Amino acid sequence: MLLAFSSTVLGDELIFSARVMGPVSNIYGVSADKALRKITENIRWRDIDADVSVQGTVVFSSNREADQSIDIHRRSESFDLYVTDGRGVITALTDTPQNEMLPRFSPDGTRVAFVRARRQLVLLELASRRERLLYEAGEILDFDWAPDGSAVAMAARDRQRGVILQLHCDADCLAGPLNPQVLKQYPRLHHSDAIQAVDDEVSDFGSVDHLRWSPGGKTLAFIFHPDGQAARSLHLLSLESGESTRISDESQQVQSPLSWSPDGHSLLYAALVNYRFYFDETAQKKVYQGAMQIFRSELNGKVQRLTDNTVAARAPVFVGENRIAYLQADQLAARQYALVVRDLDVGSERTVFDAVTPDSRLVVRR
Repeated sequence: MLLAFSSTVLGDELIFSARVMGPVSNIYGVSADKALRKITENIRWRDIDADVSVQGTVVFSSNREADQSIDIHRRSESFDLYVTDGRGVITALTDTPQNEMLPRFSPDGTRVAFVRARRQLVLLELASRRERLLYEAGEILDFDWAPDGSAVAMAARDRQRGVILQLHCDADCLAGPLNPQVLKQYPRLHHSDAIQAVDDEVSDFGSVDHLRWSPGGKTLAFIFHPDGQAARSLHLLSLESGESTRISDESQQVQSPLSWSPDGHSLLYAALVNYRFYFDETAQKKVYQGAMQIFRSELNGKVQRLTDNTVAARAPVFVGENRIAYLQADQLAARQYALVVRDLDVGSERTVFDAVTPDSRLVVRR
């Protein structure tokens, strides 16, 4: 059975969103002994973006509804949040006409933060179902919990600026002031200006679209996305000094997601190398050139390429200190990728699944 999925690496089990047919997907788990576990099962809805708490509870986003009849005239849908213990009981956490996406458990597993309607960062306490609006912005692109759960870092933007904010929490973040602190900000270019801008003129104009807290809680790694034609780049932001340092090469177009090593000494990321695309008038289609490769970057800027130009690779994640997992295909425009696990010490690798959607994501359980 071939599965197309986005995954969360959970020690001895992989939790992923398996494509059933067309857009339909379910949440599955596969253990180290390759036993497959169906966490959700349906033939109509899209169950996506799963996360798992330290207690083993699974949260996910889905467009499922109580009414399972087919409406051929329907033109819209909304995604709500659901939780399950993985044994067949699924409980709705939200029920609104807006999309609720990116559910992420707090480190202690008692709360879920998520993005509503792309503009609101919301916190929900599981026991009471009590919600709190943490922040509202023009667009919220990403967020991450501090390792100890005492704060949330958030990447947001509007037409004027792109910003990294830190929301400090009192106790469980459900009460008291949040004391938002701007950690980093970039001015934005208007769209017409960005199209015509020269690379070196727009190097400091843009926004942050992905960030991850280091295991020790003292550093934020983030991807800067320029408004113009400059390359997407990987940076480290010291929370003690406020200084940021670029650690990716100028020739790389860094792609999300990022993954910290468990010891916090290095980062994994994928990057486009020698990338360009153009429209082939004869074939009437876009043609992509270049390669997507996996890199490991030390905090001092030393970079090691882990894959070669004969494959396209993306979405790397550490699975322990010396093992990584990532997605791999023969070409960048492939419609399906294989999930590969590699031992960095001996260089051996094996394919775990061989039919993965190109936009799948692998996330290590905290």
